[in-house]
Amino acid sequence: MSNRTRLACITVIAVLPFVARWAHQEFRAPSGTREGVTSYLLLALLCVGVTAVMEVPVRASSLSRVVVSSTGAALTVLGATATSQVFFPASLPRFVILLTALLVLFWLVAFGAVIAVSVRRAGGSERVVAVINAKDAAQLELDVEDGPFEQRFTLAATIVPDDDYEEIGELCRSVRATTLVLGPAASVHPEVVRQAEQLHGEGLRVRSLDDFYDESLGKLPLTTLDRFAMMGDIESLHGGYAPLKRAIDLALALLGGVLLIVILPIVLVGNLLGNRGALFFRQERVGRMGEPFRIWKLRTMSPGAVDVSGWTANDDPRITPFGKLLRRTHIDELPQVINIFLGELAVVGPRPEQVTYAQQLDEKLPFYSARHLVRPGLTGWAQVKYRYAASEEDAYVKLQYDLHYVRHESLATDLRIIWLTVRHILIDGGR
Repeated sequence: MSNRTRLACITVIAVLPFVARWAHQEFRAPSGTREGVTSYLLLALLCVGVTAVMEVPVRASSLSRVVVSSTGAALTVLGATATSQVFFPASLPRFVILLTALLVLFWLVAFGAVIAVSVRRAGGSERVVAVINAKDAAQLELDVEDGPFEQRFTLAATIVPDDDYEEIGELCRSVRATTLVLGPAASVHPEVVRQAEQLHGEGLRVRSLDDFYDESLGKLPLTTLDRFAMMGDIESLHGGYAPLKRAIDLALALLGGVLLIVILPIVLVGNLLGNRGALFFRQERVGRMGEPFRIWKLRTMSPGAVDVSGWTANDDPRITPFGKLLRRTHIDELPQVINIFLGELAVVGPRPEQVTYAQQLDEKLPFYSARHLVRPGLTGWAQVKYRYAASEEDAYVKLQYDLHYVRHESLATDLRIIWLTVRHILIDGGR
């Protein structure tokens, strides 16, 4: 979906609260009544913010996904507005609140349905042709096959140095390509540059391999990343973002602490019957700037099993049946609110790794230490974009997502990750 299309959608979203205001004045309010606009401006801002963070309407060929995402956005607007009425009871009429949520729902479903039809007619997604070397081509194919849960493009063809560069334009036209991706060598080849300029003039997007990974796959490619790539500004190291993020962390940790206190008696009984051991366990992890700290978790393994070496898989025999339930619902992570209060952990950031594993991965994976430039998190970009890491190969893939987060760390990114985490737990059943 182009930026112009999304801007048009969001513009209409911003107008919907005022449509509800007009309807209320025409059909519900006493004659001659005039309402202020401040609360409606705030409601419009809320609607725009929700649609931006939740990334609706989704660009998908599935109408069911459009309906689910649109319903989630409308319910979020309704819930947030209704909650605000507790503190500001006279700010908005109930009719306006309900009508705005319904208008948001109808508009997002209608707009998303149009996008879904266009995606189906276009073959399901963006179509990409990559001009890269054989090694990068093989890695790209693997990354596309085992990539993000929500793929928005199709790798239509790859061209390697052994192929005829003269055929780039003809190939792009034959496969109806929408994007041309150029590797480091191809981007300086005179013939490739000439054809890329011609194709760009015909409407194709031209991207470097690094930019394509960053924009479309949501990660950074370790094979072509240069040593200065992670030396840009890190938002949490300066400016107003750091204290704001810390305030949000403390607020969410407070809510998590209340939930932990409420649910702890139930977990205690389940632990006595199903785990038969200590309720908590603490383990040393690597924190910001490489400083170690001890993380809090509810124990999910048999007594004495947590110190056994080896990656933990979802079907690990060391995990008890009750422990599987705790992991599946992510309740085992709740005690980490203690680490958040202590400033050792944030709500959003790269997941902290065990010290031994971190040392091994730092020796094997380039740029691994760059993930320690920011405070580790309870959830992160890698967690919502990739499966559970159960091997060094998985750690390699997740590192690419973590580096993407380090580069793009911001309040908007954090809110998006929090929303995706909630959606994965409540809608997708967790991971």
